[in-house]
Amino acid sequence: MPTNNITLEEIVSFFREGDRFQLLCHKRPDGDTLGSALGLANALRHLGKTVYITCAHTLAANNRFLFEDEEVLLDRDYGEVTLVAVDVASTSLLGELEEYYGDRIALKIDHHEMGEDYAQRNYVDASAAACGEIVFEIVKALGTPLALSAEPLYAAISSDTGGFRYSNATARTHRIAAELIEAGVDHAYIDHQLFENRTQSEIRALTAAYTGLRYFHDGAVAAVVITNQMKERLSLSEEDLGVLSSITREIEGVVVGITLKQSHSEPQKYKLSVRSEPGFPANTLCGLFGGGGHPCAAGAEIEALSPEKALLAVVKRIGVQDGKLRVL
Repeated sequence: MPTNNITLEEIVSFFREGDRFQLLCHKRPDGDTLGSALGLANALRHLGKTVYITCAHTLAANNRFLFEDEEVLLDRDYGEVTLVAVDVASTSLLGELEEYYGDRIALKIDHHEMGEDYAQRNYVDASAAACGEIVFEIVKALGTPLALSAEPLYAAISSDTGGFRYSNATARTHRIAAELIEAGVDHAYIDHQLFENRTQSEIRALTAAYTGLRYFHDGAVAAVVITNQMKERLSLSEEDLGVLSSITREIEGVVVGITLKQSHSEPQKYKLSVRSEPGFPANTLCGLFGGGGHPCAAGAEIEALSPEKALLAVVKRIGVQDGKLRVL
């Protein structure tokens, strides 16, 4: 469990004292890392600060609406800036940016209970459903108009709670969402963009995933495997595959959902995403492969000689004890 060496009050002072900030998002960015970064950037810019947002990968289609007037840049040197990582549990999640930025990060703001204390100042609130909840508290403490940050922060929180459907959504989550809506957020529009606005290529990815579903433990475990051959045949980009991680939890009787995606640049590596019902620790399972995340949503990377062996490596670490699925 990461440890904190800075308080929220000290974070506010940290931002007030600085002038130029570069906010780092994690690779294959989701709505939480992007919305949290943009919400924080909007507040800091209102205070006269210069702020850049950087990510190793381009945005998926369902997040682009947030950045119509904003540029999310890849690796770029802005000179003298203070580096802040937002929703980045470990430096490996920076992707290709890790080598350049990993040892120079001044502040980490995160909500994952598993991760690293890699920054000079580390703040983690594992009780927060999304990093957006933490940034909401920072924005409020900074005293900037909430309306400036409301849309991206609502998107951050809705994204990481599956539209408030996941078990990580708490009363606190709903209270924050209500305050953001009162600040002027069009929540129906945002949730439509996040969850219901699919590209044709994303639909091809979903069709392939549903067609290739595998089941284990009498249907309690469901798995999707996407190979490079499938991506080439269906003309799928990495951004198109972001819709796949949560589909297994829509299936009746499934307790653990596994998604494996073969790396294009390193074919013997597979990105693992695990989604689970409360009671099965997805983060513990992914921790066996050097990854982590939340109890019901986690990820890792696996090396294997074939897609079948990658899947087998995960499935064999899931067993039944006392009538319940357990991590072996």
